[in-house]
Amino acid sequence: MLSTLSDSIERLDQIIHLAGKATSLDLLEACLTEGLGGVLLGLGAQWWRSSPRNAVPDWSAAAGALPDDVGAGLTIEGETWASLMPKAWRLERSPEMLGVSVPVVGRMHSFGALTAQLQLDHAQWVAQQNAWLGRLLLLAQLVQDRVERWNADTNVTRLAPREIECLSYAAEGLKAKQIAEELGIGQQTVQFHLARARLKLSAGNTVQAVVRAAKLGVLRSGN
Repeated sequence: MLSTLSDSIERLDQIIHLAGKATSLDLLEACLTEGLGGVLLGLGAQWWRSSPRNAVPDWSAAAGALPDDVGAGLTIEGETWASLMPKAWRLERSPEMLGVSVPVVGRMHSFGALTAQLQLDHAQWVAQQNAWLGRLLLLAQLVQDRVERWNADTNVTRLAPREIECLSYAAEGLKAKQIAEELGIGQQTVQFHLARARLKLSAGNTVQAVVRAAKLGVLRSGN
């Protein structure tokens, strides 16, 4: 079993390495769904653009033996997602199996959860939990960062010309009323365009949307 434990941790290291080099969501999903075996029987991830309270995630990938709920063991009743800690639990139908879920919060107010199913008894988990948790936390953050960034990259291509104009003026420090005057449209219309831009860029406010748009090089200069 010691050899299997070592081999499985090494396999997880390989998954982390490949996930870090993935250049698309398809390749990232392939990293998470290949190479399972030994102690590591299942691995899955879920990602929500705005709230983990939504039953259906905006993106997910899973492979191997996993509970129906990839984020099983995590709850936000009376708590915030950011306050949750990684949680390990035994599966009632298979007490020799251990589920481990790791919550993560993104930089743009998105949320994720990574879950692994391991075949470890109590003593093995106690001896190995730091090694497993450290790697699962790293993989969870890596997946969250990639999915969040690629989601924004995809959505930025859908920004309407008017949304880009409003963001560009906002980048110059203009308020909604001033932008409306510059563009000859109503203030509520400006607020609508900015709200749509924030949604597409997974930004919690207009400042974040402007920063994200600037990094992606879509803002216009010299308005």
